[in-house]
Amino acid sequence: MYPLRLLDRSQFETLVGMAEAIDGVDRAYRLFSRNEAGVFPVIVHQFEPGKREMDLKAGHLAGAGVYGMKMLGWCAENPARDLPPLAGLIVVMDVDTQQPLGILDGTPVTFLRTGAAGAVGAKTFARKDCRTVLIVGAGNQGRAQLWGLSLSMPALESVLVCDIVDEHATRFVSEQQARYPAFKFRAVPFKELCEEAPSADLIVTCTRSREAFLKKEWVSPGTHINAIGADMPGKQELEPALVASVKIFADSAAQVVAKGECQHAAKLGLISLEHITEIGAVLEGAKPGRTDSSDVTLFDATGMAIQDLVVGAIALKKAEELNVGTVVNF
Repeated sequence: MYPLRLLDRSQFETLVGMAEAIDGVDRAYRLFSRNEAGVFPVIVHQFEPGKREMDLKAGHLAGAGVYGMKMLGWCAENPARDLPPLAGLIVVMDVDTQQPLGILDGTPVTFLRTGAAGAVGAKTFARKDCRTVLIVGAGNQGRAQLWGLSLSMPALESVLVCDIVDEHATRFVSEQQARYPAFKFRAVPFKELCEEAPSADLIVTCTRSREAFLKKEWVSPGTHINAIGADMPGKQELEPALVASVKIFADSAAQVVAKGECQHAAKLGLISLEHITEIGAVLEGAKPGRTDSSDVTLFDATGMAIQDLVVGAIALKKAEELNVGTVVNF
C-alpha cells in the first residue's frame, strides 16, 4: 500500500506562484544540461487539426529525484460547451522508491511553467535595458507570459498587445492594466503589427498559428524573441528567413527542430542542429548567450516534461508539509 496525493487547480494555485515556477524551470534547464534530467519521445496526435489535439510528454529529473508524465488534451469547441479548452493530468513518481507521489491538474501547471519558461528565456537572452515588450497572442498564455516577464525584466515599462482578433487584444489590455498599474499598455491592431514590431525590445509570440505572421524586416537589431506558440508539427509564427538570420537558443534542440518554431527553417535547409544552443548550457556557463547589444536572439520554447514535473514536485512537497490535498491509499 502507498499514499497518493491529489491536487486540484485551486489547491495547486495556493501552493506555487510564478516566482517559484521560474526557479523550478531554471533548475530543470540546468539539470538537463548536466545530463541529470532527460525527456522521452513526445507523443502528439491531432484528432482534427486545429480542433482536437492530444499531447503526451514524459521525462525524468534524476538530479531532483522525480520522474513522470503529463497527458494534455485541447478542444477548440469546449468553450461553447462550458468546458475548458485545455485539460490534463500530471503524474509525479519518486526515483528512489519508484512509488507515485501525486497527481495534479495539468492545466494550471502548464500555464505557470510556460510563463516561467518565457521569463527565464527573456532574463537570459534579452538586453537588460529592455523597456518595451510586444505580446502577440491575447489568450491565457499571453497572460502567463506577461506575469513571468513582470518578475524577470525589471526595466520593462511598456506592453504592446496584438491578436488576430483585435477585440481580444483590447480586452486583454483592459483586464491587465489594473493588475500591472506600473506598465503602460496599448492594444495594437493586427494589421498594424508590421508598424509596431520594430519598436519592441522584446517580442513574445504565443498563438496557435499555423502560418508565419512575424517577418524578418520587422525586427530591429538588439531585439529578443520568445517563440512560445509553436509546439507541434505544423504550427508556425515566424517566417523561416527570420529564424535563419538570428542567434537561436532552445529548451531542447532536438525538440525545436522536430516541432518547434525551428522546424520550418530546418526543413528548408536554412538551419541545422549546429545552429542551435540549448538554454541550459548558457545558464551553466558552458556556452555563450547574447554577446552584443545588437544581436537578434530567439528562444524557441516547445515545452519539456521536466518543466511540468519540477513545478509539480514543488507543489506536492509543499502540499505534504501543509497537509493540502486529498491523500488516497492504494
